[in-house]
Amino acid sequence: MMGEGAIRYIGLARKAGRLAMGTPAVCDALRRIHGGVVFAARGISASTEKRLSDKCAFYGAELCRLPVDGEALAHAVGKTGFVAAVIITDTGIASAARSAFYGDGGDAAK
Repeated sequence: MMGEGAIRYIGLARKAGRLAMGTPAVCDALRRIHGGVVFAARGISASTEKRLSDKCAFYGAELCRLPVDGEALAHAVGKTGFVAAVIITDTGIASAARSAFYGDGGDAAK
């Protein structure tokens, strides 16, 4: 399933301290780093989806929709409850997660 490999990199970024979790923290990180890759959970509200989409478009970030819900994303980062979105603030880990999300080579056209 597309995106499952990215979950491992999200957990790695959490352990490395290079992850912002939750919509407000993701928006703040986007303002700081101007770009990157945002991973959103499946099943987030329409308003959260629009907010993330608009922020990503404005700051030049890519929005990837994960095939897991917010509870599974929270579990992947060692939290309880629901995590709507995360952003990896380290460019190397973000690049690897993006490649893992799309599969071989990280080509978005696939």
